[in-house]
Amino acid sequence: MDIKNGYFLAKFQNSGDYDKILSQGPWVIFGHYLTIQLWSINFNPNLPYPNLVQTWIRFPGLSSHLYKRQILMEIGGLIGKVTKLDFNTDSRARGIYARMAVFVDLGRPLISKILINGCSQILEYENLPIVCFKCGCYGHTNETCSVVVPSLEAVEKGESPDSAIAANMVTGGGEYGP
Repeated sequence: MDIKNGYFLAKFQNSGDYDKILSQGPWVIFGHYLTIQLWSINFNPNLPYPNLVQTWIRFPGLSSHLYKRQILMEIGGLIGKVTKLDFNTDSRARGIYARMAVFVDLGRPLISKILINGCSQILEYENLPIVCFKCGCYGHTNETCSVVVPSLEAVEKGESPDSAIAANMVTGGGEYGP
């Protein structure tokens, strides 16, 4: 049911469908980001949509000795609040990456790399189709980016006006993605 302001109310007859919808999202449908959240008594459709959304992240090539639940939760906690670990990751099946769902703030530049034990670890976001690899922000692409990204030399000298972008540039080697 369409409530207003881009919000919809969905009710489920089957608890399996309900669990699947809550646990497997978010999704991109016709180029639009769709998130599902539990209804709350504080919900107000007149307020703007929150920037804090749940998304799946991956850590490709993560060292196998880090595949312990508590360690993975702490690593994911560097990005946002961890809500779940992928079953294969949690059961130590150790595929080609560790995977977890976290809450991220789409109003801030996305983190592209983190340091783990002094080593740079790449981070990938799933189902975020409109990410600018120039500034790291969600909602536009490189071609339409209006952010002036400082040079690496300016960042290292502390002359960068945006510390979030600067931090990613220092660890990210100058860009947020491919």
